[in-house]
Amino acid sequence: MDSLLFLLKLCFLLVVAVYAQDNIVEIEFRRISDSRPDKPQIVTELLVDYISNDTFEIMCKLNDVNHLNTLAFLILWQSDGSLKIKLQNDNQTVTKTYRKPTFYSNVTRWTAAGLFDIVTSNSRNTTLGVSRSVSSFTCTDTRMYKCYVQYINYAMKQDFGIIDKQLKVQVTPSKITKQIFDASGDGETIISDLTNSTTIVHVGQKLRLQCTANIGSFNSSVNIVWMRSSLDNESQLVPFTSGKQIVGEPKAFGSCEFEQNDSVLYNVSQDDALTSGNRFYVQCYVHITSTDWKTPEQHRPNFSFVVHMNDGNETEAVDFKVISAIIGGVCALVILGVAGIFLKRKFSNPRLSKADEKSEETSRRPDETDTSFPLARLYETPAEIDEIDNIQRQ
Repeated sequence: MDSLLFLLKLCFLLVVAVYAQDNIVEIEFRRISDSRPDKPQIVTELLVDYISNDTFEIMCKLNDVNHLNTLAFLILWQSDGSLKIKLQNDNQTVTKTYRKPTFYSNVTRWTAAGLFDIVTSNSRNTTLGVSRSVSSFTCTDTRMYKCYVQYINYAMKQDFGIIDKQLKVQVTPSKITKQIFDASGDGETIISDLTNSTTIVHVGQKLRLQCTANIGSFNSSVNIVWMRSSLDNESQLVPFTSGKQIVGEPKAFGSCEFEQNDSVLYNVSQDDALTSGNRFYVQCYVHITSTDWKTPEQHRPNFSFVVHMNDGNETEAVDFKVISAIIGGVCALVILGVAGIFLKRKFSNPRLSKADEKSEETSRRPDETDTSFPLARLYETPAEIDEIDNIQRQ
């Protein structure tokens, strides 16, 4: 009979221990929105957004179980990291950890979280955890986290509960850079490198536009999407394909992040030159199709262009000015030459001068009758000059 009672007690303790292992404590991963801090979202993994203001919590939470009588301590730690935090209700002299979460090790970025429950007699709603900003996580934070609890049941036997949970961290893409190449000839020359300036191009010019994107920890389900200005509305961007898009392969850098280069070949057309202000824009951004994540619009780089009709506009304008100046100079020389010949002839022939003086004299007295012969043109032969002298003598 004693043996039977012993076996029953042993089975009871084993059942309690198994129950404690499975149910006494659990780990929750919580994402807390900056806009709704009162509504934490329970998640199974963390998707890091580098511009997010959200907070992420890893919380050990005691289940509301009846057989938990007194909480001894609760510990949270990383199985392969330096993080370790403890809360205890067993020794009041250890004020550092008594009923409050305290780090065991020096850690950065983490903040202690959690609360000791003094409302219920067995403190069964006590929590212990850590928190930090979502944007501070990297893909190297994919780790195993463990919760460990020691408690005293009604039989005053110490029992232990332990549970672990893997946190998977994925990082969304961050920086995108752009380059512009002139691909009109056999080789390529770079026109613009990683700048936001406007590039001058010409109708008929062939360009290669390249986007280099950090794609975070995603090496699949990644698309680099291209947009360009609408011909009808310059401020509106529409999906764009040049007919030849060069899709690059993701390349790893660091321990778990990737980068991808995508290019499009683009022939500058007359339609581009007819847009408002001869300007048009091409844009690229990253789309992770598995999570439907897209680069925020304020972080999408624009290629900005001003289009000239042809390569010779500026040269032709300069040539026209030069030719105009030459023609103007020649015309001036011709006019000066004719005037010089006239003056030379006038002052070298006194008779012609007298005729001019006579003409000027009559023109100064418009009230008198003009009896002289009107000088309607310049006479250039000696015979004509003698005839004028004969008329004046009469």
